[in-house]
Amino acid sequence: MRARAGGGVGGSVTPLVERWQGAGNVYLLVDARELTQPLTAATATALVAECGGDGVLELSTGSAGADVSMRIWNPDGSESEACGNGTRMVARWASERLGQADISIATAAGVLPCHVDGETITARLAPATLAGPQYRPNDEAFPYVHTFVSVGNPHVVIPVDDVDAFPLATQGPLLEHHSWFPERANVEITTMLDRHHLRMRVWERGVGETPACGSGACAAAVAAVATGVADSPVTVMLPGGELVIEVGDDGGVTMHGPAERIESFELPPTILSLLA
Repeated sequence: MRARAGGGVGGSVTPLVERWQGAGNVYLLVDARELTQPLTAATATALVAECGGDGVLELSTGSAGADVSMRIWNPDGSESEACGNGTRMVARWASERLGQADISIATAAGVLPCHVDGETITARLAPATLAGPQYRPNDEAFPYVHTFVSVGNPHVVIPVDDVDAFPLATQGPLLEHHSWFPERANVEITTMLDRHHLRMRVWERGVGETPACGSGACAAAVAAVATGVADSPVTVMLPGGELVIEVGDDGGVTMHGPAERIESFELPPTILSLLA
């Protein structure tokens, strides 16, 4: 990809931050090639604290043959393996710069192929699994019927009769840090409307309750199909918008949804001083 004129290490132009949103999730996109040094947990936390958003997506030259690499920072300074809504944002961001519709994104969960068609982006996430090292049941009781799903990052999907009535503000942090999840977990609360539609609220690991979570929507759809209450494709209705999720027999998960730039602005001086 092309670096912005005057940017790069030692460049005289102040690095830009781009604020993007997808289905209500808001992320700050930063091109690492314009920074004097990579972000750290402290600088990512400070950037979100000053500028807002659900996290930071630090972008760099693609690895493993991908068009771009994405590092995902949560507001608490932790990192995430996957971010569905962020993946779509980065796909459109890279598509605009490269002038191509098909984009591959290197993440901690693997290389994710995407296709950009205007404001609608299709992204194939890491294959879903219902077990693994991120899920370790033990002698401690778990308070809810649930399905564990990993799409690179860990999720616990809890079906309820009414998502609005669930006390997510109090139960979310307890479930995120439950001992069954050695890497913590994202928490999805779901209610089926019919075999192709469900409502969902989400408590994101390292973030809290957010209007949407793309990987969480994928996990919710996988859980619904796996437990026999839904058929693919599944439209997941979130407070911030809707996402359409295809679940394959092989565990493949494909997500369709929007992504758009809200604004661009210069990196605040307080953050620049932390990177000096």
